[in-house]
Amino acid sequence: MPDPIDTELIQRIAGLARLGLSDDEAARLAADVGSILAHFEALSTVDIEDAPEWHGALDNEGTPAADEPLPWPQPRETLLPLTEHAREGFFVVPAILDRPEPGASEPAPPEASPPVDPDPADDEDVF
Repeated sequence: MPDPIDTELIQRIAGLARLGLSDDEAARLAADVGSILAHFEALSTVDIEDAPEWHGALDNEGTPAADEPLPWPQPRETLLPLTEHAREGFFVVPAILDRPEPGASEPAPPEASPPVDPDPADDEDVF
C-alpha cells in the first residue's frame, strides 16, 4: 500500500504548480487523490490471466491513408499578428523563473502592492 496522501503533500504539489489552495481545498483534494489511488491499487489485484485479448482501432488492417507531404505551417506569420504581446518576432511572456517558490522564505511583501502590468511586452523575457 502506498503512503497516504496528506494535505502537506497536496500543498507541496500545488506550490510546484504555482497554485494557491486553502487548507479546506487541500484536505478535500488529499481525500480525492487518496481515493483514486486506492481504486488503482484495487485494479492491480485483478487477475487478468484468462482475459481475452483486446482489439482496438489500431488493429484495423484496412488500407492506410496516403502518405503525402503537406506544407509546413508558418506559426510566426500566422499567430504573431493575432497578439498584442509580441516583440522582435517572438511572443512576450511574464518572467516567472526568477521568482521564489511558494512556501519558500520570502521577503516581507511591500505595504502597497504595485499596480498590475497589463502589457507583458515590457517584461525582460522574450520567447
